[in-house]
Parts: sequence; structure tokens; C-alpha cells
Amino acid sequence: MKNLFVRTLTGIAFTGVVIGSLLLSEYTFGILFLFILIIGLKEFFSFFKNADISPNHLLATAIGCIFFITFFLVGAGIFPPKSFYCLIPIFLLVFIAELYRKKQLPFENMAAGILGLIYIALPLSMISLLVFKADHSYNPSLLLALFIIIWTYDSGAYLFGMSLGKNRLFERISPKKSWEGAIGGAFLALVAAGLIGHYFIPEIALHHWLILAAITVVSATFGDLTESLFKRQFKLKDSSNFLPGHGGILDRFDSLFFAVPSVVLYFKLFV
Repeated sequence: MKNLFVRTLTGIAFTGVVIGSLLLSEYTFGILFLFILIIGLKEFFSFFKNADISPNHLLATAIGCIFFITFFLVGAGIFPPKSFYCLIPIFLLVFIAELYRKKQLPFENMAAGILGLIYIALPLSMISLLVFKADHSYNPSLLLALFIIIWTYDSGAYLFGMSLGKNRLFERISPKKSWEGAIGGAFLALVAAGLIGHYFIPEIALHHWLILAAITVVSATFGDLTESLFKRQFKLKDSSNFLPGHGGILDRFDSLFFAVPSVVLYFKLFV
């Protein structure tokens, strides 16, 4: 009961901080998600603390921050879109710096550093493409909708899985997840997306919301399984204890890492 109380209290506080930062201003959004990026990369690189691989975590974190700030400033209209080209040589610093580190397994070190940037920094940076409109005005409604769909799916999958789950979804990676939970959660996510499209953001057609919910469900599932794969390799239960009762930042945002690029791509191509 104590653990349930801590988990519930942390969940309420966490949700309140995320929603509050999004609604307050673009600057509170930027500060919060930059902080999430830094902690997420810290957790990711801590996976290797007992391994032979030694990624350049300080450089990768600095590059991740540059990625996020660039996307934010371009979205806000402060930097021109051409600024994205500057990220290419900055990205290459991961390779160049390894020449001077004199560490064992340089190939693996570079690969781990780049993986952290692609897996965490790039998706979190791309969130700015959802909250800033073409005229550079700030509007967090799409990101809030994405969070609601993900949270609804996760909650539904847990409840349906606990009560009806018999057939394992991906037992080798995550023994507790079931097809029943995934299908039940997906149904609730579609309902949530339909309600959002009908009552809150009707300017986007309902069929787009249903497609976006389906894309979110699939990508969120693979995002969750991917993080489970990482933890299984390194024999970890949680990525950290940063959020009492919930684990770490990676445990809470693993679905978002896969959902954001997929949703951004759909919006840019079809909406």
C-alpha cells in the first residue's frame, strides 16, 4: 500500500508538472524538456558504467542540448530553418572527439554516443515541431493530445492486461505485456483520440485523429519494448529511481521517443 501511495503521488505530481509547464509558456516547456533530455541521457549512459564500452557522455549530452535548443529556436522563429544544417558538423564531433580520447573500443564508444542522440535527444528535440505553428506561435494542444493518447493507452493496457491478459505480446522481452492489454489499451486510445478531435481540436479531421492514435499505439509499444530490451541486457529493473515508484525518465518517456517522430512525420505529410 505504501508503494502504491508513493507511485500514485509521484504520478499526479509528474503529470501536473508536465501539463503545467506546457500550458504556462513556451519557455517553461523548453526548460522542462531540456531537463528531461539531460536526465534521460544521463540514465542512458549509466547503462554502460559496468561495461567495457565508455561513450563520451559529456560531449553527447552537450550535443543533445544543442539539438534541442536549435529546434526550439527555429520553431520560435528566432533562428532561420537553415540552422538545422549546422547540426550536421556538430553531430560529427562524436567521431572526431574519439580520436583524442585514447579509450578502448572506440567504435563501440562512438556507436553508443550516437545511439543516445538518436534514441533520446532527436525525438525530444522534434517535439518543438509539434508545439510551434508555421507562424511560430506557441500552441501545446497537439503535444497535450499526444500525451493523453499515450497515457490512455498505457493505463488501458495495464488494466486490461491485469484483468484479462493471457497471451503474451513479446514474452522474450517483456513477460508481463499481453495482447489483451495492448488491444484494450488501443481501443481506449482510439476513443480518447476521437473525443479530442470532436470536442477540443475539431480543426483536424476525425479520421486524422484515429490514424494518429493508431500510429501512436504502435510506435509507443515498440518504444516501450525497446527500452525493456536495453534494461534486460544490462539486467536493470528501472533506468533509475528518479521518479519514486515509477523508475526513471526513460521508463516514463520510452513511448514518447518513438511516438514523436512518427506523429511529426504524419502531420508534415498528411495533415
